[in-house]
Amino acid sequence: MEFPETVLEAIKARFVETNAHVRFGGTDLTTRNEYYVMHLADNLVDTMAEQHKAEYSQGRGVELNEKMRALRSSAAMTFNVLGNETVRFAQPGCAPAGTYSVSYEYQLPLLAGNSNCANLDARLVLADKTQVVYCEMKMAEWLLGWPKLLRASYLDRERYLIPAAHAQVFIEVFESLVKNEVRTKGSRQSKYMHFDALQMTKHLLALYGNIDNEPTRNLSLINCVWEINDASVLGKYAEKYRALLAIEHEEFADFTHRVRPILELFENRGINFSLTYTPFDQFLACIDKTEAQKKKLARYLL
Repeated sequence: MEFPETVLEAIKARFVETNAHVRFGGTDLTTRNEYYVMHLADNLVDTMAEQHKAEYSQGRGVELNEKMRALRSSAAMTFNVLGNETVRFAQPGCAPAGTYSVSYEYQLPLLAGNSNCANLDARLVLADKTQVVYCEMKMAEWLLGWPKLLRASYLDRERYLIPAAHAQVFIEVFESLVKNEVRTKGSRQSKYMHFDALQMTKHLLALYGNIDNEPTRNLSLINCVWEINDASVLGKYAEKYRALLAIEHEEFADFTHRVRPILELFENRGINFSLTYTPFDQFLACIDKTEAQKKKLARYLL
């Protein structure tokens, strides 16, 4: 069994161990069909509220159909940990303690003439509106994904919706994140193997352009990443996984250095902004959940 299938098998084994028996399959896929549940409800900790169904329906990638039935679905993981309508952070390890309203697939504009918006997995607003937290959630994408490309439009100052001097800061950061070789239609490949630096920089661009619409000057962007703590579940691939995880962490550290000029733009606008990388288990530990919910969420703790 190859590395991707070994990861998926570990995810499935833990899911079966921590959740009631469910049926698998029901997709049009010729491979990996067994890593999808037959019914979406079987992949969710709680029944999804109608308002959130509407949010996922308008989001990119038709999440409510086949994609969200995948055991490795980041969208399902996002909803499962944050839940319906409100979420309470019991301790300030990830965000200031308190109760937050929740919305999913939050869309913000990026470039002029670009119909593709930034799709942030979740937006959390503290009850007194003194803090807004955006979440970008990753499950197995960083392990099983493919090299990311940057469209040439992100290197064109005329396409930006922010002042030219500020746009130039983003362009220089994007330039530092991609390789020199030009691909189809002027696209460039990310220098990073695993950490999705291009997506995170696009999120920073979207958040920066939306500053004046926020209810507070306290903003944060959390990259919450699912990690395997006991790599032995991957058998012969345990060392490979540890090496890939080390690369992911090293790339995030390098990214935080490269985006420092962007963070200074936020500071100069009077924004108290934080950018953090948080393993999923640490993120979950900050959140109030019932015992029944914790038992189901244990599927993500390997």
